[in-house]
Amino acid sequence: MDIVHQKKVLMKMRLIPIAISVFVLSACASNPAAEQARATQQMAYKIQVYGPACEKLGFAKDSDKWRDCIQREYEQSLMRMRNLNPPYPYWSPYYDRFYMRPWY
Repeated sequence: MDIVHQKKVLMKMRLIPIAISVFVLSACASNPAAEQARATQQMAYKIQVYGPACEKLGFAKDSDKWRDCIQREYEQSLMRMRNLNPPYPYWSPYYDRFYMRPWY
């Protein structure tokens, strides 16, 4: 009777990680309609912000080159924002001196 009980406990213990992984993976499931709405909203923002600049650069509105220009301008703005706040290892929290992390 004791061995049977131990086998049941082991079986339940093996199922716990499987159940947790199934739960985590199901939480990662995507919602295509929400993703499409988000992408449409983001593209509308890009067109509103960067569209006039690309038109001034001489690209015809609603052409492929105009869309490429909008995407390129958007990516460049992201790079500029990223360079304003470099990641921690390259930017000292002490502001006035270089900070080396200890090796230990």
